[in-house]
Amino acid sequence: MELTAVLIFAAPVAVWTIAAWTTAASGASGWAPSAAESVIVGEGRSGRSEPRSASTRTDHVRNMLRSVVGAHDGFPVVPAIRRAAGIATASWPAVLCGLAERLTTIPARQAHGLKRLAALAGVDGAAGPEGDPPARPAAGSTPLLTPPDFGAPPTEDLVASCPAHDERRFLIRTEDGRQVVARLHGHHDGKSVLMLPDGWLGIPSMLVPTEEPFRPMTADEMVTGLQAGAFADFGLHRTEHYLILYQSADDGFAKANGVLLEDLYRRLLEAFRKHEVTVHEAEFPMVAVIFRTEDEFRAYRPVAPDVQAYYEVSTNRILLYDQPSRERIEPEVNALLKPQMVAHEGTHQILQNIGVHPRLSNWPLWLVEGLAEYCATPASSRKGAPAWDGLGRINNLHMATLREVEDPVSLSMRGQDVHTKSLFRKPGQPLVEAMIRRHELTPTEYALAWAITHYLAMKRSDDFTRFLRVMAAVPPLEPRSADDHVRDFRQAFGDDLGKLDKTIHAYLSRLTKQKGYDPMPYYAVLFEQPLANGRLRRAAMVSQSPQLIKQWVDEMSNPIAGLASWQATPFPSRGRATLAIQDWIRSE
Repeated sequence: MELTAVLIFAAPVAVWTIAAWTTAASGASGWAPSAAESVIVGEGRSGRSEPRSASTRTDHVRNMLRSVVGAHDGFPVVPAIRRAAGIATASWPAVLCGLAERLTTIPARQAHGLKRLAALAGVDGAAGPEGDPPARPAAGSTPLLTPPDFGAPPTEDLVASCPAHDERRFLIRTEDGRQVVARLHGHHDGKSVLMLPDGWLGIPSMLVPTEEPFRPMTADEMVTGLQAGAFADFGLHRTEHYLILYQSADDGFAKANGVLLEDLYRRLLEAFRKHEVTVHEAEFPMVAVIFRTEDEFRAYRPVAPDVQAYYEVSTNRILLYDQPSRERIEPEVNALLKPQMVAHEGTHQILQNIGVHPRLSNWPLWLVEGLAEYCATPASSRKGAPAWDGLGRINNLHMATLREVEDPVSLSMRGQDVHTKSLFRKPGQPLVEAMIRRHELTPTEYALAWAITHYLAMKRSDDFTRFLRVMAAVPPLEPRSADDHVRDFRQAFGDDLGKLDKTIHAYLSRLTKQKGYDPMPYYAVLFEQPLANGRLRRAAMVSQSPQLIKQWVDEMSNPIAGLASWQATPFPSRGRATLAIQDWIRSE
């Protein structure tokens, strides 16, 4: 019996098509197609439109985070150091080399003070035949930080001369001439990444060892820097562990998220200590930046349209916004997704500040995102301020997504062959192994990552704890391949991954009968968008999954057409939702 069988709905849904206009198929086999049932209502007599395919959320986040973070006005630019780009997952040698390449494309306001691009990363931007950065600086480049001894030994010798990780400290000169002590965070292939006193990561042009102590900035010092730069007009809400900068006149959203993040921080520490995973208090005050609107959020740093929040590894900040810039009718969906979004990004930040997931440590993506989703379950309430259920709760949003996986009606309406469509799994390959090897995730695969993590954490807790200890020991910047990730997983949980597929399948089936499982309603989703020719594109779908609803709307929206609007109305049954769509179609 296939792993996904129990996840398929028994009842089919009727489909009405007024015109032959369809969206692009973007599903996956196994557990993972990417959309729910839909009724496509076309553009009058305009004929067939070209489909608009949407990139996955994770791909957007990875591409966004791989771009150059740029200098931040709130802290003096360090001429001798390139603050590292915010990386989600990538080959670390390629990342280090890529920093120098990408500096030439960043806006002038971000590049302020970056005068010697090649010297910043110690490379000339050219990769070798295997993608590794060149081992020597570009000819003729002058380091921005010149050590007193012009015959300084190479980076490898300097690092090797330091007896212990926490003793490897170096002097860095800031733009205003001040010297600060930075700490070695990671080293690979002749390149070093340093931790700065404000928690930023940077790449030095040269290393000047020092015996002076590394002193993290205090909260007051960080506030001074933050409010002197790009966030000068932002309000500040302080909690025990967070500095929350907010742009809105009302501090209600900032305070609500402060409560959520502090609760998340406390519960995560307690959980890992209970399971004897070594953790420590956050060394730096953690920063969250809340922009007033979506437009202002995107103006600060361009990101993909479906990125609504992100954790920036290099700056150690989470960034999000309060209000969507375009008033779309989606209160139910927004109320469900927003607390999960905040808790998800907050989990990334916390785990990389308490010692569980070292920053720039190359973890498999299923674990990075699955663990964040495991910790980010939203509360059952579907309205109001952000709420959080706590660790390990049944995630009703993901369960709804998984229940729609491989629904033949859904796939047939989107033009997908349920027998041959295979986005990421080779024939005969266990789904768990395919997930381990993934370097990007669709919304449905986020649900799969949550399911794997939930099973391992709840039913294989001892093995999962040992696995987390192994992963926590992975040094920053250490290259790791997909084969390495599969090997580590097999060592922790056994070689028979096909059997594990079936076990997780049965586990998910049992979750639907447990206390705490609250089935999502069926949403009748109505979509409209005016077109340039004066006609109106209209479409509808039925789904229980807010994630798939959002993905479908993104796929439907034409960026060069008029302002799209959509409405998601909940109903207690699929039939009621379908009837609502029929009535909407007839009314027009």
